[in-house]
Amino acid sequence: MKNQLKTSLKKSIIIFKRWNRKAYAVFNTLNRIVKITRLSVAYSIVLLPVQVLSQTDTTVTKNLDLEEVIVSAQRAPVIYSQLSRFVTTIDKSEIKLMPVSSVNELLGNFSGIDIRQRGTNGIQSDISIRGGSFDQNLILLNGVNITDPQTGHHSLNLPIDLNSVERIEILEGPGSRVFGPNAFSGAINIITNQSDKNYTRAGFTAGDFGLFSGNLVSSYKIKNTKHFISVSKSQSNGYIKNTDYDQYNLFYNSRYKSEIGKIDFQIGYTNKEFGANSFYTPAYPDQYEQTKTTFTSLKFETGKKIKLIPVVYFRRHQDRFELFRYEPAAWYTGHNYHLTDVYGIKLDSRISTKYGITSFGAELRSENIWSNVLGEPMDDTIKAIGEQDGFYTHKYSRTVSNYFLEHSFAVGRFSFSSGLLASWVSENDFAFNIYPGIDLSYSFQKNIKTYLTFNKSLRLPTFTDLFYSGPSNIGNPDLKPEEAWSYEAGLKFNNSFIKSNLSFYYRDSKNLIAWVKPINADSDAKWETQNLTDVKTQGFTISNSLQINKFLLDFININYNYLDQQSNSGEYDTKYSLNYLKHNLIISFNHKILNQLNLSWNLKYQDRAGNYLKYDFNINDYVGEQDFNPFWLFDAKLSWNYKLLTIYAEASNIFNKNYIDIGNVKMPGRWFKTGFDVQIGY
Repeated sequence: MKNQLKTSLKKSIIIFKRWNRKAYAVFNTLNRIVKITRLSVAYSIVLLPVQVLSQTDTTVTKNLDLEEVIVSAQRAPVIYSQLSRFVTTIDKSEIKLMPVSSVNELLGNFSGIDIRQRGTNGIQSDISIRGGSFDQNLILLNGVNITDPQTGHHSLNLPIDLNSVERIEILEGPGSRVFGPNAFSGAINIITNQSDKNYTRAGFTAGDFGLFSGNLVSSYKIKNTKHFISVSKSQSNGYIKNTDYDQYNLFYNSRYKSEIGKIDFQIGYTNKEFGANSFYTPAYPDQYEQTKTTFTSLKFETGKKIKLIPVVYFRRHQDRFELFRYEPAAWYTGHNYHLTDVYGIKLDSRISTKYGITSFGAELRSENIWSNVLGEPMDDTIKAIGEQDGFYTHKYSRTVSNYFLEHSFAVGRFSFSSGLLASWVSENDFAFNIYPGIDLSYSFQKNIKTYLTFNKSLRLPTFTDLFYSGPSNIGNPDLKPEEAWSYEAGLKFNNSFIKSNLSFYYRDSKNLIAWVKPINADSDAKWETQNLTDVKTQGFTISNSLQINKFLLDFININYNYLDQQSNSGEYDTKYSLNYLKHNLIISFNHKILNQLNLSWNLKYQDRAGNYLKYDFNINDYVGEQDFNPFWLFDAKLSWNYKLLTIYAEASNIFNKNYIDIGNVKMPGRWFKTGFDVQIGY
């Protein structure tokens, strides 16, 4: 695979033309500006921000082998040909074509990911990777951990909307040795605008059920600094009673580059208010919730041969949950109020030698909660921040300290990466736990590679797991952390026509945390958190991307994931953990009808294992167990581009299918949306 290197008097620019459907640069370690004009599949978890080129030059050319480009796939950058993990990257050009309106919906279009939505348009979703629970994933924003310690229900409360996303990178499989605790079954890194281009873009969408959303983003560069600002708002009357919502986001990111290093600063805020019809229990459908999330981080990067990257970050999450939005029962004593504060400091460092790249560092993270429900009782009450009537009566804190070491090298067609994480948690008897991992790969020839991985991972119980007690749930403060050994073997085949990956995986989990109740328990029995001692997960993924470029057909993506889980919890029903997607098939097409007119559509088949207690809202009572029914969904988007303007029409669930992701939480039927974007460069 050969590529062209173009140079000018001022800049050295590397242009890659053999990768398809991409428009960004990921090779930060080249110390050059890189533009990828066509890229179909990328395998990288980018831990550092990357650059996007805003102009092109044409002069002298020479060849460069793409396989020698350096990318970031683990803690340290590695040669592209040496990557030993399968990571999916979704970039802005792909996102623009897809019939989705939020990050949550976007992630649901990849077969290894299970998005169980409550409501729509990113209000609240539970994300599962390879059969893990919604608490077993790590979410990062521009490489910084923003995972919520209260509950995984809130981990996707992001201060950005889809229009601010440059790309999303998905690691399917354990990532504790790289990212720390809670990357139990995978990790997702969401990266915002990286452009050098100066522009302002405004977008508006309207649709069924009183839907309206608007966004304004601006990117500009002043000397050695880059600035990105994003503002967005979305609201709807709801598709059924008590599913209305109102949300807005604010986000700012700045980058400064000098001779001694780079500084990256980001700060964001999101506010969501929504009717939570049957979100947590169908017995009380008039639930209501408001969440507020503030997040900020500061990162510095310096050095060449010896690189140092310190990061400090802070995340605050506020939550008010109302069991009764309208007319509370006589026994109802008041709403639930929660405030979580997370402080973190992290140092990454790496040294490059002829024997490979050695990475090492440490992270100190403090997780704290104040609540009237979660935590240990306080002697005095504290007024709830930002709430007129709320008080905190409980609190809890824990400290997590992580130390990591990793080494990567390559010899001929063989590449190797091995490391470990030593984790100390204050609530875990003050003992260190070691989580090692090894990634191996071998290239049979230029287009065919096989890989093998062994990794141990952990997940800490959330504050909800430990302490929540309510009308239908009981927490357990004696829970142990989850642990698992995971094994994966895969084969990759890439050429100019097809990008294909076949992966087999197996995870042996111990002390798995689950909300359970005895199988023959009364319908009004409460769910309790317990450690299920042994849960085995096995499955395989087939991922194919075909570049057609004929007969009005641009590309076809076909992705399928099969999953099977076995547990020794035979005497228990589980609320979340074992209701996994057994079959998940996703087929997507893009038709380039004219140069400026595109038609994209997604076809999705899902078959979920397990069952749930069906609730009859007519008699206000449970009526027995109900299996999850398999279903097909069909979504489409038509978009037209002309110079500065993009106009689009989108339809989700076109055939008006009746389906659920979570027991008794009805999802919307057919939903039409239309809108436009205007972008002005300067």
